[in-house]
Amino acid sequence: MFRCELPNTCIISDGFASMGSAVPGALAAKPVAPGPPVVAVTGDAGFLMNFREIETAMRLQVPIVILIWNHGGQGLIKWKQMTQFQRDSHVDFGNPDFFRYAGSFGARGYRVTGPGQLQDILKEALAQPTVTLIDCPVDYSENLKLTEQPGSFVCPI
Repeated sequence: MFRCELPNTCIISDGFASMGSAVPGALAAKPVAPGPPVVAVTGDAGFLMNFREIETAMRLQVPIVILIWNHGGQGLIKWKQMTQFQRDSHVDFGNPDFFRYAGSFGARGYRVTGPGQLQDILKEALAQPTVTLIDCPVDYSENLKLTEQPGSFVCPI
């Protein structure tokens, strides 16, 4: 749903087992393009791979927004396991309190607690002159429904 209308406005490290690259990528992108806001969009598992980079961003005063899709697991791996084996294995885990974690470094933390809040929280986070972290719960179980009958979904346009 992110509109990428200009070159280099959406950088995705796709493939090559790049899980965990969003926050370090945002840290690298902001000094290169200091004007526009930089948002790292990551799953909770990917964030936990480099969660200490909040300290780096705060120390270097790199104002980025980190949006975490929080569901307590490795969503893409679980999805692949379910579609191939109809069961999952060792992909669910507990998370720290991301809101409090951000605050422990002096960063701003936000928590989405209900539907329809993300847009307003994101606007507020983008206006902050510091590192901000948004903890957003997601339910990836809907993804499985998209793979049940892939040939049956037709664009109505």
